[in-house]
Amino acid sequence: MTYDIRPVESEQELIEAFDVLGAQFPKPFTHEDRRFTDLARRFPQDRSLMLVVEDGGLLVGGALAFRGGEAGPGCDVTLRTIALVAEHRGSGLGRRLVECIEQEATRLGVRGIGLGADEAVGFYQHLGYRGKGGMYKALPLSSTHGDPDARHRALKELRERRAARRRSH
Repeated sequence: MTYDIRPVESEQELIEAFDVLGAQFPKPFTHEDRRFTDLARRFPQDRSLMLVVEDGGLLVGGALAFRGGEAGPGCDVTLRTIALVAEHRGSGLGRRLVECIEQEATRLGVRGIGLGADEAVGFYQHLGYRGKGGMYKALPLSSTHGDPDARHRALKELRERRAARRRSH
């Protein structure tokens, strides 16, 4: 399958994506949930951190994040939600979504990503996130936060690792 991962295009699509993602959880939620408020407020500035996945033009999942962290010490990005409809799970697509969020966060020069993980804790631990409940991952640029050349080198390294993983699968 060929998936298209791209930023959310409009506030209306953000509502649709949040509803599709929310429907995948054991306790489903919609854009009327309070968790949507931060995303909607930050949409104009952080659209590049709000990703959807399409399969043949059909929305099948996504990862929605924003700057302004609330889920960990020194957190610059909060990954609010990530989900895929059932038939698209288990293919590495969730990992690809997290990598895309991490790459964009790195490009933006943030220090790390925080998230609340009630389910799939093992998934996030495998990707380098640490903590209980509120999980956090420092990005490779944490120590080079103010150095643009180091930031570009680290971003290039992240892209190369991602490309290598794709070739190996």
